[in-house]
Amino acid sequence: YTPALLDAIYNETVFWGAGLSLISGLFISYDVEPFFTSLFSHGDDSAYPPSRTQGLLPLNIYYGWGLSLSDDAMQQAARLSAAQIKAVALSEGQDISDAVVYPNYAIYDTPLEGLYGANVERLQALKASVDPDNVMGLAGGFKF
Repeated sequence: YTPALLDAIYNETVFWGAGLSLISGLFISYDVEPFFTSLFSHGDDSAYPPSRTQGLLPLNIYYGWGLSLSDDAMQQAARLSAAQIKAVALSEGQDISDAVVYPNYAIYDTPLEGLYGANVERLQALKASVDPDNVMGLAGGFKF
């Protein structure tokens, strides 16, 4: 995280904090997690991340709100904020244009490819072989 990127994250909290409080925004949190770049230097092929060649520095954007009428506006704000922060990171020379999203921090409609990259087809086949009756389809979360 560069100083300019941290400034951008701070600016997002100020900007969205002021505006979203007017439409039932109760809580805004931007959680920066600076992991070691060697995080994926051990282990081998796994579902996540789809590639171990790039480290992971997740950023959790969390908004809480009280009215279901605000769902679309709050989710759109989170998407716009993430896009702004990503644009700053790219302008700072960070190679994240193809970075996958950390599944625990992904917004509900993130495509599976955005989480698991080229591993999606393999994971769908694995799921079909161990859960042919789609019992796990009854649970929450991303669907394979």
